[in-house]
Formats: sequence, structure tokens, C-alpha cells
Amino acid sequence: MRHHWNHVPVVAMETYGAESFNKAVNAGELVKLDKITSHAKTLGALQVCQEALDLSKERKIISKLTDDKTAVECCRLFLRDHQFLVEPACGATLSAIYSGKISEYLGESSPGTSPIIVIVCGGATVDIETLDSLSELLDVDTSLDKQYPIERMVL
Repeated sequence: MRHHWNHVPVVAMETYGAESFNKAVNAGELVKLDKITSHAKTLGALQVCQEALDLSKERKIISKLTDDKTAVECCRLFLRDHQFLVEPACGATLSAIYSGKISEYLGESSPGTSPIIVIVCGGATVDIETLDSLSELLDVDTSLDKQYPIERMVL
């Protein structure tokens, strides 16, 4: 890795049904999913590349999973908190933060009071109607939206 950040742990979040990296890491070899069954499809791959698997053996990369419902809940929370709409694939990443599990995932590598960097990407294929539909389908509690109505916040 450039810039000598080899010691920095990475938490790689995926949703169940799109967990090709997690399955490869656990198997120690490339694994191909039959199909992606998660609603968080946009960043999904049926199989990760060899380089990703190799890096997981050389660096501290922690692979964790969340469910679609939690990913969508985190999309809504992020929209409420930051006025930025993201896709459920990004919501999976955000779930490590919003759930408070990031310190558990990092274990002794937890930075304590040091900053944690979260890569937030993916909003091209989602709109508020899609997020609402997924929320209804997955029985997501939208009561937090009442405090900060989403319609008012969409840019």
C-alpha cells in the first residue's frame, strides 16, 4: 500500500446475499456466488478478484456482514443526519458505525478517540421513492424520519 498505511485495519462490510468477499476470506480461496440475492446489489460481485483475496491475507482486513434491513435503516439515518442519499450497499458500510459495532469489529485495533474514516459512495441508482419502497418491503421503522422529514432534506 502506498503512503505506509499497511498497519491501518480495514472493515469490509457486505450484506447477506452479496457476501462474495466474506465467503472467499473464510474459505481462503475464491468463491463464486450463484447470484446476488441482497437488495444491496450495486456494488456486489459474484466473485471477488484474486488481488482482493490476496490483500486480505497480507493486511488486517476484517470482513463483516449485515442484513438488508439494517443497511436500509442506515441509509435513512445517514439521509437524516447528513442530507445525503446513498444506496443500500453503502448502508451496509454505514451499519458498522450506526450500530456501534465498529469498536467490536476492530477489537484491539480500535482507534479509541482517533478518527475512523468511512468511505461513503453510491447514490446514482437510488431515489427517495426507491428507499421508501425498500423500507416498506423490509419493515424498516421510519419513525425517526418524523423528527426530520426526509422530503424537506432531499437536495
